[in-house]
Amino acid sequence: MRRRPAARPKRRFLWVFVVAGFLLAVYLLITLTTKFWNGRDKFNFVFNRGDGNIEVVVLDPEISEMTILTVPGDTEVEVARNYGTLRLKNVWQLGLNEKVDGDLLAGTVTKNFLFPVFLWSGTDISQPFRFIFLPGKTNIPFGDRISAVFFAIKGGRLGKTTIDLAKGQFLRKEILTDGQPGYKASGAVSERLTIYFADKDFSEKGLKIYIKDATGVAGVAEKMGEILEVMGGKVVAVDRQAAEETGCEVLAKEPLVAKKIANLFSCSIVRNKTDFVAEDGFSVEIKIGKKFAERF
Repeated sequence: MRRRPAARPKRRFLWVFVVAGFLLAVYLLITLTTKFWNGRDKFNFVFNRGDGNIEVVVLDPEISEMTILTVPGDTEVEVARNYGTLRLKNVWQLGLNEKVDGDLLAGTVTKNFLFPVFLWSGTDISQPFRFIFLPGKTNIPFGDRISAVFFAIKGGRLGKTTIDLAKGQFLRKEILTDGQPGYKASGAVSERLTIYFADKDFSEKGLKIYIKDATGVAGVAEKMGEILEVMGGKVVAVDRQAAEETGCEVLAKEPLVAKKIANLFSCSIVRNKTDFVAEDGFSVEIKIGKKFAERF
């Protein structure tokens, strides 16, 4: 009597096929949902801690280091989008109330401390599972969250720097507008802090930036220029123009530079050079109008 051949090889092939399909699906999911981090540039985001303090996290692949800048919640700030002056710890909730979520916190941090950050999370990266799968309020895509967690785990072994702004000379204690003690910035933001946000696509290429200011609001173009210079660019001209009901447009010789500026300031990228031609000698041209000033 002849025996039937064992079916194990077919079953093994089926399992290999299933596992390979699963891994391919995971790879595609991560790839398709990775929008902002390429694994080479710095990756910055702001995190709202439950105790009211704020953390700005900088992941730097070039030196394999994670830097965390902690800003006390009792720091008085000028809130983005013209919401007035508040303690920093109140900005997250205000953003939720006004239906702009963490964009208000990220914009406020950028405006007051010159830290170029537009990504935000309500969950700590030190809680990897929650940060990836149960992040709550965040604008960091799934693939970027996975990449950030893997780097943070690796960075925890290779290098991690924590800076508490309340314990240095970066802030000073005094009575705030509400009559209670708190913190205010000690003049200009220190280069010891802004150095963490230098971008090699800006600094190494010696970008010359030209800003057309059609906001009709004093100080907006200058503040934008300060933030761009923290990244490593050089603002060589600010041209005052008649106020226009426009937002923000950016034209750059380097597409990646244009994308980074557009992400940070929510600008549209001008691709048709016949409509918006950069002046000779400039690497980047940015035009801002009244609508930009309203949300800056």
